[in-house]
Amino acid sequence: NVGDCRSLVIHPASTTHFRMTDVLSRFGPIGAHAHRLACAGDARPVAARQPPPELVRWIDFDDPLDRVDQVAFCVRQAADEFVAALADEGLVCTTVRIEAVAEDGPGSARRWLHPRWFDAPELVDRVRWQLQGDGRTEVGLTSPIVRVCLIPEEVDSIGAHADALWGNGPDEQVHRALSRVQSMLGHGAVVSAVVGGGRGPADRQTLVPWGDRGVPRWRDDAPWIGQLPQPAPSTVFPEPLPAVVVSDERRVVSIDDRGLLDGQPALFSPTGRPRTVAELQPIEVWAGPWPVSERWWDAESARKLARFQVVGADGSAWLLVADRDQWWTVASYD
Repeated sequence: NVGDCRSLVIHPASTTHFRMTDVLSRFGPIGAHAHRLACAGDARPVAARQPPPELVRWIDFDDPLDRVDQVAFCVRQAADEFVAALADEGLVCTTVRIEAVAEDGPGSARRWLHPRWFDAPELVDRVRWQLQGDGRTEVGLTSPIVRVCLIPEEVDSIGAHADALWGNGPDEQVHRALSRVQSMLGHGAVVSAVVGGGRGPADRQTLVPWGDRGVPRWRDDAPWIGQLPQPAPSTVFPEPLPAVVVSDERRVVSIDDRGLLDGQPALFSPTGRPRTVAELQPIEVWAGPWPVSERWWDAESARKLARFQVVGADGSAWLLVADRDQWWTVASYD
């Protein structure tokens, strides 16, 4: 069995007659690795271009500054020189490291990413966001700042980010609008969702500030036993909405510890508790339950719920969660 082999010899002269896909399908990963070595191939990804040190820009303050707005105002010239020096080399900066050296204290250092590339006003915004504590630019710093450094960690060719003949269309307009709102409200005021792993739709989404490289809270490739089947809901509510599910006898349907229902769901209200039974909507079809029991060893954070997919008579589809006789709507489907 070639797949279980412990050694494999491939003569270099024979490597030109085989494609990597052929070797992989015939001999598996071990053969593909041997073929790559015989061809003097390198499986490592291409490292990002390291900018020369002369592109680093900094500004020293003879009189240490103890206000965020003063630092942001004074760093503007250094930001202009930083962007201009990169442009002279035909480069743009996509990742920058900002270091603020304090007169008495550790200061601060942070790596900032950008969905496209940094211009001077955006660099000034990052300096301000890094130094400000509660979102106000006029706050005082705990230790005065004596130096601010702008270090380009990842750069790219300016041609790869040049605008098209007629602009970049809606994507560019969206980016500029979101960046403008973020500049006015703060770094964490505008966020985007990154999908990761988890059993429920709310667990799978991680909100990251606009422009930052999103890292999901949980790995998506883990074996999430009890994960909801596809399709995923289109809208996940920040807070679950109270719901009601009753049987034909107009009795609230409940679920026991074994995940068994004491009645067949017939009517429901997905967006709030109705005042009368007449406000309940007939259920056309439902699926579930998909039970989940998490953190059973911690009484405070333990969860034991059952999820249901429900389609109403009006064609709307919902994701409901039941805990005994308590029901909530956590998401909706398009």
